[in-house]
Amino acid sequence: MKAIMGFSFFLLFLAGIALVLLQGREMARQNLPGAASGITGKEWRPAMLGVNPVPADSGMQVLFAVDGSIKGHGGCNGFFGTLEKTADGVTVGPLGATRMACPEVIMNREDAFMQALQSTRQFALGEQRLQLLDADHRLLAELVSAN
Repeated sequence: MKAIMGFSFFLLFLAGIALVLLQGREMARQNLPGAASGITGKEWRPAMLGVNPVPADSGMQVLFAVDGSIKGHGGCNGFFGTLEKTADGVTVGPLGATRMACPEVIMNREDAFMQALQSTRQFALGEQRLQLLDADHRLLAELVSAN
């Protein structure tokens, strides 16, 4: 009888943990900017970084996940970070990345991509295009759906 009762309490404990985790995930989803607007759950690749075009075969991409995480590839290194909603818009990062070395032109483009992501404070979503804007609504980068 004690074994059954102990097992029942254990199952109840596991159910409580599952409920807390699910509620936390739902709260993160509700607080994520753009979760309803279509930016999350898609891979995006930069078409422009500032005024500079980015080759379609650059290997650069970013995924804004529903849970508020970010992961992607800068053309040389993989990166990861977070996306959070703020009173004024959003914040990205800080971003972490692997530390591989590549040709200078690729590294410069990757640095510009990472800087654009970390400077993003607003999004503007159009048809298959996502603009990353700074706090003054200046265009940092234009991304296109990689799907």
